[in-house]
Amino acid sequence: MALIPRRTLMGGLAALAAFPFGRASADAPLQVLHGYTAGSVTGQVARFVGAVLTSKGRPAPTLQAMPGDHGFAPVPPFLAGSAGGSRILVADTLTLMMNGVAQGKLSDVERLVPVAKVTGGYSTALIAGAKSGLKSWADVVSTARGRGVALAGSGRLSAYGPALAWVAAAAPGVTDLDAPGNDRIVDAVRSGAAGIGVVTTDSIAAAMARGGETPTVLATFGAARSPAFPAVPTFAELTGDRQRAYTFSYSVFAPPGSESSFVEGIARDLAGPFPGDLVTSLGKLGARIAAGDAQLVRETMQRDLRVSRSFL
Repeated sequence: MALIPRRTLMGGLAALAAFPFGRASADAPLQVLHGYTAGSVTGQVARFVGAVLTSKGRPAPTLQAMPGDHGFAPVPPFLAGSAGGSRILVADTLTLMMNGVAQGKLSDVERLVPVAKVTGGYSTALIAGAKSGLKSWADVVSTARGRGVALAGSGRLSAYGPALAWVAAAAPGVTDLDAPGNDRIVDAVRSGAAGIGVVTTDSIAAAMARGGETPTVLATFGAARSPAFPAVPTFAELTGDRQRAYTFSYSVFAPPGSESSFVEGIARDLAGPFPGDLVTSLGKLGARIAAGDAQLVRETMQRDLRVSRSFL
């Protein structure tokens, strides 16, 4: 998952940082695993989960980042380890389903036990910089056909994957430029190294706060227009294909074979209510709390499986 700007982290994570995260003790062996770095959106959502559990009277959990394999690195050891009520996994379901499809590991993903949905959907946007001269989607299509256009993103198996694939398919001549992280994508677009890029909508506001050129938002990728950019059309509108719409969200999973009492206890603690400072901190990361049950996680996984199969 993409890295979020340092200043945004400093402003948004003060409340989360106040919660103690240390080594799991014998009477509190809960580990919170995730597949990206501590500074990523995924890492901070994992910290939020740990903080909520602590606020409900649980001893502070251990946060364990296992970056690699496009966010899929913690899944094999998570499945292979103990189901003794000691571990949970925080992941965005789209990344899980994309890797399941691309790597032929859907059976592994299906072994994960859904516990609770934590956030609503993150939306992504297609941006262009002044140096590109691109003012609209029509400009992208014509320029790509004539001389090509570089598209900055975090990779086809990241949560930006559908957007990257759909843009390249709809505008022949667009080529990928790997620039992992929202900051690097925005920098690539501003510098002219890439004509266009795909970032989360909240990262655009963060980039504007840092100063410098404001990227032009050409499209967003949700099913409906983004409240942050109500005048900007969705990519589905621009291409006439309503299937080209998605968001990505975060959920919590337990290992296969987990006792129902463990799963239900974690789900109950993550259902709310939530301390106001934690809600505010999560909001500053561009997220909103979903507080959904295991069935909502399953429904989200099925939706994300359809999205994954649409381009992989």
